[in-house]
Amino acid sequence: MTLSAEDEEIMEFLRSEQESYYRGDFDAFIRHWHHGPAVRRILSGPRAGTRVHVGWDDLRAKFEEGFRQHPQNYNARKILRWDNVQIQKSGDMAWVTYDQVATEHHPDMHVSPLSHEVKIIQKFEGDWKIVCLFVAAPGLGRQDVPQIEMDQHGKVVGLNDLAQERLTDHTGLTISANRPRARHRSFDTGLQDAIKHWRDRLATNLPRGFLAEPASVVPLGDDLEGLPMFCWVHCEQEHVVLSFDDRTKLRDSLERGAANFGLSATQINVAEQIASGNDLAGVAEALGVSVNTVRTQLRRMFEKTQTHNQATLISRVLNSSAPY
Repeated sequence: MTLSAEDEEIMEFLRSEQESYYRGDFDAFIRHWHHGPAVRRILSGPRAGTRVHVGWDDLRAKFEEGFRQHPQNYNARKILRWDNVQIQKSGDMAWVTYDQVATEHHPDMHVSPLSHEVKIIQKFEGDWKIVCLFVAAPGLGRQDVPQIEMDQHGKVVGLNDLAQERLTDHTGLTISANRPRARHRSFDTGLQDAIKHWRDRLATNLPRGFLAEPASVVPLGDDLEGLPMFCWVHCEQEHVVLSFDDRTKLRDSLERGAANFGLSATQINVAEQIASGNDLAGVAEALGVSVNTVRTQLRRMFEKTQTHNQATLISRVLNSSAPY
């Protein structure tokens, strides 16, 4: 869309507010907000339900706690993209809507992969201030990874486009009798146990996320190149969700497992690249280091995990993060 000079001013104001939030600058962040009783923030999503905060006193307390729990220092302009931006103005007020997309994954970054946002701003003594924010994190799980949705009985009720595309020739997973199955029978028991674990979670009266339990990591055997395959199972919105080829959950699982073996941040990066199918040259190129450096890190990882090859290394780190 073509923006007027005032539209550009509004967008720069909102970008400034966002940047101060993600670089952890509390004082700069709150200067973008109106500090009166009429200010509102509404958050809605499948994990948290809908929450409404009214008045600056309540909202400031929530902001302070959020900054304390989630210290951040990220370049929001680089990482977050705004699509479908719409601006409506009337007098000293403006309504801005957009879809926010996170183009990079950072485990400590307090952001949804996709959200729909509405910000209402108003001029006070010539300066724009936010008076209302509405954030909706839509959908079930992520749509940028292959995902299978099951009901409370473990029956498949939905496949996203990526799952339909990749299951046709996936060497670790299939659908049989309307249920996910591991193609290697020796691994199917583990998959069914994980699905049952999360079906049992759905049978309780606890809200989803109450126990803050990470997704189950389920091994599926090795692919044709000898690398271990995994899927992840969790529950969300009264469904059991299985994802695979999931870089976000791969990273999260590696980080949890790495803590058990004392792996460094560099070694986690190496493990992630290997688990994604890169050879040593590809790992070196992706991380901007020499192949010798990768070999050195790999040797140290073998020592820490008491393994002797890459497939066993990745399998041991990922499996160590499983909840059972």
